[in-house]
Amino acid sequence: MKKFLASILCCCMLTACGDNNKDSVSENISEIPSVADGEVGEIITPDEKDKDYNLGEYRYSPDGTKLYFNDDEYPKELILTLEKYFRSLAENDFEKFKSCLYLAYIDEMTDFLEKNYKYGLETSFENQRKSLTEKTGGDFKITRLRAEKTAENTDEIIQEFFTSLDETFEKDFYTEVKNDVDNFYHMTFYVMAENSENTEILLLSEYEIVFAEKDGIYYTFG
Repeated sequence: MKKFLASILCCCMLTACGDNNKDSVSENISEIPSVADGEVGEIITPDEKDKDYNLGEYRYSPDGTKLYFNDDEYPKELILTLEKYFRSLAENDFEKFKSCLYLAYIDEMTDFLEKNYKYGLETSFENQRKSLTEKTGGDFKITRLRAEKTAENTDEIIQEFFTSLDETFEKDFYTEVKNDVDNFYHMTFYVMAENSENTEILLLSEYEIVFAEKDGIYYTFG
């Protein structure tokens, strides 16, 4: 079963799979290059002696997150939106979280949650954050984010993803969104974070997520 990152039911308890890799976070903030808002830094190839050499090339975000992605596959704006999504959870910033979501999804999910669970999207957000802070032992900071393209049929995966939303919202939400946006993107992603003990851990592994692009802005669903 695919592990889509989406609040299909009321709380979407996020748990990482795979090894819970840990390492001390010792990078000096002065070593992180300055990157303009909305941009990503130059490609950095780690030295063979570096502990993260096997992770491959990366770029810094304006907030100092190491981003691992192929810009032939995904626009930097999309990757920065994915980072923003997780930073909103790390920073407990609900408004920032909402800004990453497709507007019609916010409306539909809010109605669904209030009708069936008597609470709104903010509680769902709080539940997602709680599940992550339980894993990290408290507050955390996003340190690395990797996005990978899968070998599967992207169109089929996206339609499968929307099947759950269609059932939840009791409407053809997929067609509604498809007719409104310019493009869909699907990816598999990994997230590493610095936990409450200043140790870097693998927070989420091999989750899948769908984005919609409209007028050059990227939105997700969950």
